[in-house]
Amino acid sequence: MNSSGKNKMSFELDFKGGKIWCEHLDSMGSHEDEVIEKFQKDSVTFFRPSISSFMIISLQNTVLTPKIAECISDTIIGGKKRFMRISFHGVEYANRKILKKIKKQCNTIIGFHSDFEKAKKWVLD
Repeated sequence: MNSSGKNKMSFELDFKGGKIWCEHLDSMGSHEDEVIEKFQKDSVTFFRPSISSFMIISLQNTVLTPKIAECISDTIIGGKKRFMRISFHGVEYANRKILKKIKKQCNTIIGFHSDFEKAKKWVLD
């Protein structure tokens, strides 16, 4: 299994006059604990008030287990920041349901995209 995404840095991206937090959890294969650890570590940064409330969470080539989806949802729902829009990149249709609870509980607009460029445009629309 591949965990080459473990060392990918998440960052804030300047895009078309706005900023987007790009959470890179992609290319981590089936390394569930590493994905959760990276997301929780990065949450310290993306919950800062100075970081954009627009986000892309890339999960391309990462197995989205129920435990990972629950961690992402619970972390965002339990945080002290309201995100305006979140695009999930690379999430299979069957795995989207649990992530939709973010919309229900936080009133955040959620989208799912297979193309990262389209995700960037959608997030700032």
